[in-house]
Amino acid sequence: MTAQHPTTARLRTAPKLTRRRLQLLKLVASGHSNEEAAVVLQVSPNTVKTQLAHAFRLLRARNRQHAVALCLAYGLIEPRDLRPFSLPPAPAAGVRRAA
Repeated sequence: MTAQHPTTARLRTAPKLTRRRLQLLKLVASGHSNEEAAVVLQVSPNTVKTQLAHAFRLLRARNRQHAVALCLAYGLIEPRDLRPFSLPPAPAAGVRRAA
């Protein structure tokens, strides 16, 4: 019998997140800042910060990116909840970039 990697064992059971915290994590996954999430949820930015801290602790996440990755691994959010990656627009023809 082989020993399981600690991460694999931990990902078997998703932590119990409130509906509101999950909603907030979906906003984080879609690229919203704390201030933007506060406007969407109609709460203060401090409330967002506090709720994210609680969610990070439950998930054992180190930061926003880690929390999103864990939510994906647990199946709490779907890839469609992520904002598609996009590059900044290309400079117009004939415009020189600053050195």
